[in-house]
Amino acid sequence: MDDIFDFLRQRNVPEDIIEALDHEKIDRTAVLEMTDAQLSAYLPSYGDRLALMGFCRRNANSTRKETLFQRLRDKLRRKNDQEEKGESERNPPKKTRKTMRKVELGWMNYDERDGTQQIRRTKRGGGTRDIDVCKDVVKEDLIRIARGLFFPCGRNAEGGIEEFEFDLMDFKQAVVSDDTTVGELYDDTGLTLLRFYLSSQRKTDSETHQSEEQERIEHQSPPSVGSASIPETTQEVKSLVVGDTPSLGSASIPEMTQEEVIHLDLVGEDTDFESISYIDSDLHVECDTDDSNIVYVSGTISGDVEQDLDDTLPMLQQDMPTENNPMILIIHRGQVLRQLIGHFYNDQLMNADVQIQFVLPDGTYEKGLDSGGVVRDCLSEFWGDFLEQCTTGNDLKVPFLRQDFGQMEWESVGRILAFGWERERYLPVKIAPAIIEQAAFRFTRSGVLENFLKYLPPSDRSLIDSWRSNGIEDENELIEVLSTYDCRKLPTAENANAILQELAHKTLIQEPAYVIEQWEKPLRRVKDSLKDLPAVYEALQPTAKKVLKLLHFPDTLDFSQKKIHNHLTCYVKNADTLHLCNFLRFCTGSDLFLGKTITVNFNQLQGLQRCPIAHTCGCVLQLSVHYDSYPDFSSEMNKVLKSNVWVMDIV
Repeated sequence: MDDIFDFLRQRNVPEDIIEALDHEKIDRTAVLEMTDAQLSAYLPSYGDRLALMGFCRRNANSTRKETLFQRLRDKLRRKNDQEEKGESERNPPKKTRKTMRKVELGWMNYDERDGTQQIRRTKRGGGTRDIDVCKDVVKEDLIRIARGLFFPCGRNAEGGIEEFEFDLMDFKQAVVSDDTTVGELYDDTGLTLLRFYLSSQRKTDSETHQSEEQERIEHQSPPSVGSASIPETTQEVKSLVVGDTPSLGSASIPEMTQEEVIHLDLVGEDTDFESISYIDSDLHVECDTDDSNIVYVSGTISGDVEQDLDDTLPMLQQDMPTENNPMILIIHRGQVLRQLIGHFYNDQLMNADVQIQFVLPDGTYEKGLDSGGVVRDCLSEFWGDFLEQCTTGNDLKVPFLRQDFGQMEWESVGRILAFGWERERYLPVKIAPAIIEQAAFRFTRSGVLENFLKYLPPSDRSLIDSWRSNGIEDENELIEVLSTYDCRKLPTAENANAILQELAHKTLIQEPAYVIEQWEKPLRRVKDSLKDLPAVYEALQPTAKKVLKLLHFPDTLDFSQKKIHNHLTCYVKNADTLHLCNFLRFCTGSDLFLGKTITVNFNQLQGLQRCPIAHTCGCVLQLSVHYDSYPDFSSEMNKVLKSNVWVMDIV
């Protein structure tokens, strides 16, 4: 208050008046609230009153402006900090810089009538694809990847892949040199994102005929594979995917390309492998999708095969899939959400023996064979992406309507939900159980209000719990929180439960009603096994006690193995829920507790070769016995689990 008193002294106001104002605690704020009649009781001079009122208003405005300026400065500082943080993430230090770069791929086709035109519509096989590739890939690698993307099943709307000649052009539509790498082009151009075009030109009729004749000759006289020649009764296998087979021992599986995939179904455990004839043929199955790069591969091939495969192709297309025909779904790492949804447009997959084959970002196939672990890993990655991109909420999630998701997409998600539960007993426990119950049974058995409270962020949940138990403490804050959920009623101490029930029903049942409707049909087939859904959710939640019961060690342990046994037990006991989920996914492929026994073996790896190794199909964990201490073991295990990038590179 000293500032207004100094101002009054400058106007020669008597000291006793100033002391009276000080005694009555009349400061700048009080002056602005007083009327002229009230202020005249202290300041008889009208001029002094006008001057004091003006002084107080000016200071109040300057204080408000300073507050606004301070808020603006704080906002700009936070924005700069975020930009600096984003820049540091985009341009990490050289020691941590990744070896992968993102590129855009397009397709330009030459036509005699229209010349060279970019194929922009995805329905014609074109569009733009964003992929991550190694910095050292060259022209030949990019052409192979692009052919797999724009001719996902060996053909598209323009024709078969064998009908075209291919080249690669850069963003200036100039032909790329053969030995230039992607990393060198990024360094030379300084661009933040490189675009390449797969250039294609249809072969002449004579070239096409010559190519067909050469292919026919190759079928008649198969070349050798590796160092071993193939018997005359068999043909060269360009690529082979084996499902549900006995152990192959030391046999290896040739690398596959996306244009050449054939599925061999071995029926029975006593199959004579020497009696199997291999077929060299591209099974091009039409794919009616835009972006999913879906490949369906099926067929039962055994014994001597002399018939023309062209006669069997319509049968494969009409009967695919069936219960006795395992289906291999080709899925790219990082594109699981879109591609798996695209695969399950076909509801016949619900009755098929589905297997998964992952493709790495560089276009090569993962070596892992699917006997359950790859499917579990695919489901874990799919639902992780789905929860991030298609739901809202905190401890429990609720799907929200997306502009790019229609009836087919949501129904496909419902099929994946039912497929995961039927096949591996996998259920995404982050989705509010009330939603699954509404879809499966058309009514909810779980408490909708309890689901809604877990949907809220912790701060809102704490405020609402206080409102329910202690009444309204801060009305303005409570109204502000409720307004974010479109509450139209004024809260009181008596109507807390009534308002919350209405908001819970609107958020969990009414808003996702369209999604629930599309999930009804797929979940109808599994509803009998989901009658006690809360118990299912509880059983799938991993805890340290549950995980410890899964660990199976050798019957006899030496001193070094006993030490690692203690390290692993201690690690599981101290792990939080996130680490337990990552540990289970690393060992079993699933981030949920599915009751899979984890067999722990030991090896002698040391130095740079030492790291935990997991086999998800058999749920086997291999650990080195050469750890000096528990912190050493815990640190290495954390690094593996936090990376969240595990390539299945063991057959």
